[in-house]
Amino acid sequence: MSAWFWILAAVVFVVIEITNMAFFALFAAAGALAAAVASAVGGPALLQVVVFAVVALGGVLALRRPLLTAFGHRRGGALKSGVAALVGQHATVVDRVDRSDVAGRVHARGEDWPAITYDDRPCEAGQVVEVIDIEKTRLVVTAS
Repeated sequence: MSAWFWILAAVVFVVIEITNMAFFALFAAAGALAAAVASAVGGPALLQVVVFAVVALGGVLALRRPLLTAFGHRRGGALKSGVAALVGQHATVVDRVDRSDVAGRVHARGEDWPAITYDDRPCEAGQVVEVIDIEKTRLVVTAS
């Protein structure tokens, strides 16, 4: 096989990796580049395929898990962002928060948010609370 075939395959694998970030296609791309080198030095097709397989599988087995850990992938599900990421975080009460229809305000992650309490205990300005849920457009908090 031609070195150009392996280079084209490597480009395709890189594009696939960019779209899903699962760290499988990255190692296939590395294997394809290694096979391209084997082809360029005149190695037979069987050697090129073996080099591709060894580099790709070796990378998956040896390096995938450390890369996933380094880039913050979690087994617990999708990465939370936006208001959903506030659940479990601490906030500071800006305006009194209670369980009334008129929401108070808390300051969390650099922004003020409307909030209500989970229970009937009001939270006063300056108090640190924990965000435990989101109800419509308001944070549900409890004294921490």
